[in-house]
Amino acid sequence: MKKLLVMSDTHGHIANIAAALKCFEDFDIIVHLGDNARDAEHIHKMTHKPIFSVRGNCDLYASAGDELELHIEGVRILCVHGHKQAVKSSLLRLSLLAGEKQADLVLFGHTHQPRELHSRGVRLYNPGSLGEPRSMRPSLGLVMLDNGTIRIKTVRL
Repeated sequence: MKKLLVMSDTHGHIANIAAALKCFEDFDIIVHLGDNARDAEHIHKMTHKPIFSVRGNCDLYASAGDELELHIEGVRILCVHGHKQAVKSSLLRLSLLAGEKQADLVLFGHTHQPRELHSRGVRLYNPGSLGEPRSMRPSLGLVMLDNGTIRIKTVRL
């Protein structure tokens, strides 16, 4: 089993990141879904855990890419920020991209609100925002992968 800590839209709020990391000791990998992709460097220094990140709409000069595909524990994961798929208005483009990439799970951010749903046979998950949440407390996700099985938990600080 692998446990992924999934963060998005941290926007440089290092104190929130540190508070979130104190809540979790037992995880294997961190995924940062953009909007201050540079925070991924701080997170890596704090945890020394493997970290994967994508660029968000506020990361114009970040070296991270716009998309990232991971294969972990028999699960194909597509990571995007979501701005290029217009996730604030509809999840159709994101669902179509997921089908094109043959993803089992899509991790995305951008809306600053946690959301989990199934669309076109793919699980879509947004952990919300750790830095600047909309109408609720900061949040992040814990994704547990075990031989093709996906379990997701949203945690609010």
